[in-house]
Amino acid sequence: MRIGISLPPIGANTMQTRLPLLLVLSAMSAQLLANEPSLGPAIEGYGPTYPIDDRDVRVEEGAVYRAVFDVAAYSDDLTSLNTHLVSVARFLNMHARNGVATESMELAVVLHGAAFKSVLNNDAYQARYDVDNPNLELVMKLHEAGVRFYVCGQSMAFGGFEKSELASPAKIALSAMTMLTVLQTEGYALLR
Repeated sequence: MRIGISLPPIGANTMQTRLPLLLVLSAMSAQLLANEPSLGPAIEGYGPTYPIDDRDVRVEEGAVYRAVFDVAAYSDDLTSLNTHLVSVARFLNMHARNGVATESMELAVVLHGAAFKSVLNNDAYQARYDVDNPNLELVMKLHEAGVRFYVCGQSMAFGGFEKSELASPAKIALSAMTMLTVLQTEGYALLR
């Protein structure tokens, strides 16, 4: 559907007509832009979030948000970002935008199944899939923001992968099940 607005030619009385119309259009534009997601501020370029100004539940001031993301899936399109890692950026961005300091967000990501491919270094990704790892920039930004990455040693062994193929932020655990159990006993909320 197209909406067209034609304005009368400028004359002595038309400025009085145009000004209110322009103010209405300006307000409508601001409303449309307000409904667009934005990126950042914690992870620039990733993790789009919407402002929720009319929420009923406040974000706790001074609270520490401790969460572990259980990530097992990765797209068959190995040239695309792992959307589950984008969700980690979203978590950081939406809370940072609402006054939670990055230091008050203790986040971990446990990768298993196909998802651990997301944290392969670029040489290993290139050798195995003939393309650059599209996740590395995001992984490094998340790591710089304090996110810890753990890879299931069982998934790696079953897939025939070596520790040397992982990007530097990734640490190998005995298994995803083990790491998820350890982090939950340390007070991390499980996010799937």
